[in-house]
Amino acid sequence: MIPLLILSPLILLAALGAVWKARPVHAALLLALTLALVAVFYLTVGAEFVGLVQFMVYVGGVAILIVFALLITRPGDEAAEVARRPRSLALGLSCVAPVLGLLLYAFSKGLPVDVAGETNPPLPVKAVGMELFGNAVPAVLAVAVLLTAVLIGAALFARDPGKKPEPPIG
Repeated sequence: MIPLLILSPLILLAALGAVWKARPVHAALLLALTLALVAVFYLTVGAEFVGLVQFMVYVGGVAILIVFALLITRPGDEAAEVARRPRSLALGLSCVAPVLGLLLYAFSKGLPVDVAGETNPPLPVKAVGMELFGNAVPAVLAVAVLLTAVLIGAALFARDPGKKPEPPIG
């Protein structure tokens, strides 16, 4: 209960900061902090496998990929983003309200119960690991190739075709 009370406000503040920041690099770093705090939460409540996968995949892979992609692209105009933000707040809240309502409904129903009246047993960590790294390896490799292609595409998109490349230093 204590990790929930300590980490939940921190996760919420980091997530709100990621959404509210106008500079994309700051938003990406706050997203990485949010994902890292969620991983710490998983580790503190005893879900070690999920916490470590959260660190490796989301913090170590996706968040760093986002930061690198933002750093190699051209800087945007943050003033236009700040001016647009109040108009998009109502639209954003109208999108969040149904999702929040659905989550509250799901939490109020609780865990599913089988015919005998017992709750479903938790899935063992070993079974999750065997499924992820046994049967899902082609999907994991496909995602890795796709993310690499996206990063290369972002680098090519960010390149200014009229500018000559600078000679290497040294």
